[in-house]
Amino acid sequence: MKKIIFTIIFGMFLISLVSASLPHKQNTDLFFSITSNNATECVLTTINTPLQVTLINQTGTQVSQTFNFTIDGNNFTELGTYQMNLECSDGSSIVSGAVEREVTYLGKKLDSGKALMSLGFLALLILIFFLNFVGMGFLPKRNQTDEDGRILSITYLKYFRNVLFMTGYFLFIGITYIASNLAFGFLDEVLIANTLFMIFRVSFGLAPLVVIVWLVWIFVSMFHDKQFQKMLNRGIFPGGNL
Repeated sequence: MKKIIFTIIFGMFLISLVSASLPHKQNTDLFFSITSNNATECVLTTINTPLQVTLINQTGTQVSQTFNFTIDGNNFTELGTYQMNLECSDGSSIVSGAVEREVTYLGKKLDSGKALMSLGFLALLILIFFLNFVGMGFLPKRNQTDEDGRILSITYLKYFRNVLFMTGYFLFIGITYIASNLAFGFLDEVLIANTLFMIFRVSFGLAPLVVIVWLVWIFVSMFHDKQFQKMLNRGIFPGGNL
């Protein structure tokens, strides 16, 4: 009778775990535990990966009636569903079951609600990005000059154009990041996602250098404009392209 109760209860417990496919981050160690009031030993026998069946034979570390397992991240190199096959025994009978995990790049599972929010935010960023550069087209690029190229007045509004350029750069970083997350979450082929994420990493990595160059350019331009303004105040109309 004890064996029958153990088989039914523990079997139902393991079967329920199969339906609970939780997300797990690619290439990271996986820790999970199972609990049984009757089992004296639980062994992780194999893992069904998206490509093959991997032999493990790892005995769970027992703490009271809980059995803990830690699987090396090298076993989770591919995206997809992984099934960890278990065998637990009470000393006289063996019950098998499985635990599933959905391996994703970010360790998160995007549902339809989150996807719609991400798509909406992505569309908003793209719209702002487009309007940002449209606005740049209405701003002056340089100081006001005559037909001979002599500076007639200093146009400080041109600096706002540089601000919009920097804003567009960081908008681009945000767009590539969100787009790569969506691609990792919904595309089976990771080439597009990896390409987008690589563009994001390069752009984000260059951001400090871009900001420094931008600030230096602003200060140099303002210094030249001050020099030109002094000349204009004395009635001198220098040539230039600032």
